[in-house]
Amino acid sequence: MQRPVIAIISTGGTIARRSMDPRDTVDYAEIGASIGGSDLLAALPEAVRARFAVCDIPFSSCDSVEMTLARWFDLASVVNRTIAARPDLDGVVITHGTSSLEEAACFLDLVLDAPCPVVVVGAQRPASAISADGPANLYAALLVASCPDAAGRGVLVVANNEIHAAQEVTKASTYQLETFRSPDFGPLGMIEANRVFFGRAAGYRRHVGWPEGYGSGGEIPRVDISYSHAGADGVGIRAFMAAGARGIITAGMLPGMCTPAENVALDEAVARGVVVVQASSGYCGGVVRRQELCQRGILAAGHMRPRQARILLSLALMTGADGDAIQALYDMP
Repeated sequence: MQRPVIAIISTGGTIARRSMDPRDTVDYAEIGASIGGSDLLAALPEAVRARFAVCDIPFSSCDSVEMTLARWFDLASVVNRTIAARPDLDGVVITHGTSSLEEAACFLDLVLDAPCPVVVVGAQRPASAISADGPANLYAALLVASCPDAAGRGVLVVANNEIHAAQEVTKASTYQLETFRSPDFGPLGMIEANRVFFGRAAGYRRHVGWPEGYGSGGEIPRVDISYSHAGADGVGIRAFMAAGARGIITAGMLPGMCTPAENVALDEAVARGVVVVQASSGYCGGVVRRQELCQRGILAAGHMRPRQARILLSLALMTGADGDAIQALYDMP
């Protein structure tokens, strides 16, 4: 039987870190050493490696807190070039640190239009740890990337034998293995007994596409996140404006509300032409564009969490989308 051809693009992160102490699941990020994609594959048993024809494509070896929108644009370019150069490719697996993995997956899902599955995978424990989860997660990702049913579902996140939609998933725990969850709608599927099962399809997929004219090193509009709390004033919001923000995501108190002082500063931002989007700092649930937000010219993030809403707004601004078009994206579903 012909083996599925899978490209593994390695970007760094916990899955690609090693410590001298097998008990270390905390300090490895600062004192450990990086390993490459070939090392990740070598950690799998020979019988598992023999199931796939893998091409290893190094991208970076940085921690995911070092990732930026510009780097993710470069990563998306590598994905596009790899797919174009390999018509026999069955799927792409991207290894990524978990701290910003949900942002990376969301970004890729918004800009890519790949004909084959694209799967983002990480780990909670370094490769040297007792019961490291990286090899099992990588194997699960390879299974999903080689599954024909995974095509056409957008970018997928695989962890702990679960399959999540890129725009629905969030990292919920600092160290537990079951960290990735889709709180509003649940996982798309699972990996069980070496088989891939999809229980549902994502009911929507926001898509922006590649901003016309953008090239590596090009200008990306600044969009900041303001976190609301009791007694918050407008100092941070005004600082973002002074720094040149073209958009502000406000992570409001549930169900998406800010303090009076913050509202004054946000109204100033709108008056200056800054696009303001009301999101929620909560774990789940959407923000509705209620009457008050409409009257003030503030958009609502819907079911997108603040960090993902920031990425969508940055990309939408790059395409020249107006407020109505941006709101239509946030309104899905």
